[in-house]
Amino acid sequence: MSEESRDSSRVLIAIPTFRRPAMLNQLLRGIAGISTPHGCDVDVLVMDNDSTPTARDLVVRASEHFPFRLSYAHVGEPGLSSVRNFGLNRARQFDFIAMIDDDEVPQRQWLVELFNVRAATAADAVVGPVPRLFPDGSPRWMRQARFFDSPVYPDRALIRDGYCGNCLLRIKSIERFGIAFDETLNFAGGEDFLFFRELVQRGGTLAYAARAVAEETVSAERATAAYILKLHFRRGNTLSLCDLHLTKGTATVAARALKAAVLVARGCITLLPYALFRGRAGSLISLCDVARGFGAIAGILGLTYGAYARNEHARA
Repeated sequence: MSEESRDSSRVLIAIPTFRRPAMLNQLLRGIAGISTPHGCDVDVLVMDNDSTPTARDLVVRASEHFPFRLSYAHVGEPGLSSVRNFGLNRARQFDFIAMIDDDEVPQRQWLVELFNVRAATAADAVVGPVPRLFPDGSPRWMRQARFFDSPVYPDRALIRDGYCGNCLLRIKSIERFGIAFDETLNFAGGEDFLFFRELVQRGGTLAYAARAVAEETVSAERATAAYILKLHFRRGNTLSLCDLHLTKGTATVAARALKAAVLVARGCITLLPYALFRGRAGSLISLCDVARGFGAIAGILGLTYGAYARNEHARA
C-alpha cells in the first residue's frame, strides 16, 4: 500500500552486512512489508562485506518473491567506510539512498516518514530513531540505564549529528558537497558521525524524522558490561578523531582534552555514590564516563581503537 508523499523519485535501500544471516533475513522480511511513498520507485541492495560472498544464496532466495527489485553485491574491500562508499557509488543513478543496518528492522511507515520529513524540510539528509530491543533474559538494570540509546528530537528538527543505521540521503546533495565516508575509520566506527558533521559543516542540512523508526536488536554478546565499556571507549575515541579532522589546531586539542579530563574526573567522583544508591547500573554509568574520557585521550594522542577489526564479530 502506497502513501502520499511530495517526492516522486528513485530510491536505493542499501544494506551493509557482515556474517549475520539470521538478522539479515529478518531485516529483508521487514523491508518487504514497508509502505512506499507515492510514486517512489524502490530498489534494495545487499552489500556483503565478508571476504567471501557468504550472503549471496540468502539474497538470491529472498529475491525470488521480493516485492521490490532486490540485488546482491560482494564488497571485498573490508571496512565500514568501504562498504558504505560502495553504496554511495552504486546510488549515483538514483535520486536518494536510504541506509539501514543488518541488525535492524524498519516499521511499516519507515520510508514514508523519511520522505515526508525530507519533503517538509527540503533537508539534504534525514535520520530517524533507532530504539534498541534487548534479548530475553537481559538484566533489568541494563534496560533501565539506556546505555545504547541515541538522542531523540522533535519531528522535523534540524540537527547536526547523524548515523547511517536509519537515514535518507539526497544524492545531488552528496555530489554537491563532495563528501564520502573516511576510510581511515574503516575499523574504528564513527565514520557516519564524521560524514554527517562534514555535511553540516559544508552547508548541508540534516533533519530528524521522529516517526521513521527502525528497531535494532542488541545481540546477547553485546548485552554485557564489558561490551558497554568498550562501546563508550570507542565513542570517546572516534569523537576526538572526528573533532581533530574537522577543526585542526591547538585550541581543538585543548578543548577536547579538557572535556576528556572532566569525564574521567566525573566518573571517578560519582563511582562510589552511584554504586551505593543505584547499584550495578550506577557504577557502570560512572565507569562509562571514565571509558569515554580515556577513549577521547587516546584519540587526541592519535591512537585509533579498532573496535570493528575483523578478528571480532563486528557489524558492517
